[in-house]
Amino acid sequence: MNLKRFTIITHNEAQQSVEKTTILINLEHIVSVKPIKMTTSNREQIDGYWIRLSNGKKYRAIQVPKVILDNICEDLPAIKKSSEQTPNFNYQ
Repeated sequence: MNLKRFTIITHNEAQQSVEKTTILINLEHIVSVKPIKMTTSNREQIDGYWIRLSNGKKYRAIQVPKVILDNICEDLPAIKKSSEQTPNFNYQ
């Protein structure tokens, strides 16, 4: 198991409040991480992340491990323009 600590935000319907919770998530079960902007109760904007797991659960995280941030900030290769000639694929 590759457990790492995350801080997530949950909405408590009974108390009509937002709660911060620290949880451990197995990094091997993360399907996607999407950067999002979230607002706090005093209208401040903070960076957050939608974390989606292989079991379908989703979490709004406000703190994620450095390894996740490093992967999000990783440089991707430049976008290449397609060539003028279309390759000739023989599908049989």
